Amino acid sequence: MTSWDPADDRWYSDDLGGQTFAGRRVTPDIAMQFSAVYAAVNLLAKTIASLPLRIYRKDGSKSYEAPEHPLNDLLEYQPNGWQTAWDFKAMLMMHLALRGNAYAEIVAGPRGFADRLEPLHPDRVSVERLQDYTLRYTVTDPLRGTRRLMQDEILHLRGSIAPGIVGISPITYARQTVGLALATEEHGARLFSNGARPSGVITVPKSWSDEAFQRFKEDWRRTYNGLSNAGGTPILEDGAKFEAISLTAEDAQFLSTRQHQIEEVCRWLGVPPVLLHHMTKTTSWGSGVEAIMLAFVRNDLRPWLDCWTHAIRRDLILAPRLYEARFDIEDLIRGDSKAQAEFFSRLVLNGVLTRNEVRDALGYNPLPGLDEPLQPNTGATSDKLPGNGGGERNPESNRNGPDGGPALIEASADDAREEPDE
Repeated sequence: MTSWDPADDRWYSDDLGGQTFAGRRVTPDIAMQFSAVYAAVNLLAKTIASLPLRIYRKDGSKSYEAPEHPLNDLLEYQPNGWQTAWDFKAMLMMHLALRGNAYAEIVAGPRGFADRLEPLHPDRVSVERLQDYTLRYTVTDPLRGTRRLMQDEILHLRGSIAPGIVGISPITYARQTVGLALATEEHGARLFSNGARPSGVITVPKSWSDEAFQRFKEDWRRTYNGLSNAGGTPILEDGAKFEAISLTAEDAQFLSTRQHQIEEVCRWLGVPPVLLHHMTKTTSWGSGVEAIMLAFVRNDLRPWLDCWTHAIRRDLILAPRLYEARFDIEDLIRGDSKAQAEFFSRLVLNGVLTRNEVRDALGYNPLPGLDEPLQPNTGATSDKLPGNGGGERNPESNRNGPDGGPALIEASADDAREEPDE
C-alpha cells in the first residue's frame, strides 16, 4: 500500500520566499511563527469555519433554505469522508489567507458530479489557461502522482488581489513587515539569553597571551552569560576593568517597534488589533468593541464570504438562477441582550415576525397560539380585530363609522334628543 511521509503534508514553503532587508527569510510557514500573523489567520479561519454555509432556493425576490439539495449536506455538514464542514472551511480559509488560493477537487459519486470535495494544498497545484479560455490544473499528488484536472473538476477560491488566474498571497507583499517583526523578536530573545542586559567592554593594562585570552573568554561566557547567571558579580584579574555599554532596549525603541509591527500585520491581513488582544490605543470595553466587531464583519469578513459564495456559484451550483450558497452571519452581528430585546420587540409589534419565530431565533421551543403575526399599532392578532369576527361587538359601535369616524347612516328622529333648557 502506497503512503507518504507526514512531512509531505506540512506547509510547502522551503522553495518560496526570499531574504528580507532585516536579514530574515520569510515564507507563509515562517510567517506563522510570529504571533500576530498566527492570531490573525487563526481568527479568520475559525470565524468563517464556525458560520453555517447552506444552499438556498430562490423564488423571485424571496429565498428559502433547500436542505434537499445534494450540495447542502456537503457544505453544511461533511464535504468528504475524513473532514467535517468546520475542518474543511478552516483549512481552505487558512490556505486563502496565507497563499492567496484555495483548491478542492470535485469528486463524482452517488450524489452526482459533486459527491465529495477533497482539499488540495496550493503548493501542489499549478494553473494554466488553455486556448478556449478554460483553466487546467496540474496537481502533484504524493499518492497518485502528477495528474491534470480541468476547470469543472476543481473548486478554486482566489483571495486578496487577483489580477490573473491565481490569487496573490498577502505574505508575499508583507514579507518585509514580517521579516522585521521576526528580527525584532529574535533580538529580544538574544537580549534575554545574554542576561537581559547589553554587552560591555573589558580593558586590560597589558597584553595577554593567546592561551590566557582564550581561558578568560571561556570562563566569562560560562560564568556570566545567560539568564541563569544574570546579576552575578564579575571578578577580574590582572587589573582588567569592565565598562558596560549604556544602551537599553527602551533606548533602541525595542518595545515600540514590536507593537508597531503587530499593527502592521493587522493592516495587511485586515483584522482589528483589538481582536488580536492588542489593546494599545484601542477602546477595549463598552460600545467600542461592538462597533469594531460590526466594522470587522462588514468591511473585512464580508469580502471573504463573497469570495466563497461566488466561487461555489461558479464551480458547484449547476442552476445558479434557482439556487445560491449563503453564510449565516446573524450570530456575529447581534447586539447585547438589551439591544436584542428591543430589536425583536419592534419586529413582533410591527408584524414582521411572529412570537414563535422570535422564540426559535433565541433557541426556545415554540408555544401554541403564537404563530399569528400581530397587527401594527394594536398588538392584537388579525382574528381579534373588531369587524373580523373576533371579540364582543359593542352595540354603541353601530352609531360610529369605520375607525371611529362619523356614522354612515344618520340617526332617526326617535333617537334624537332635545337640548336641555337653560
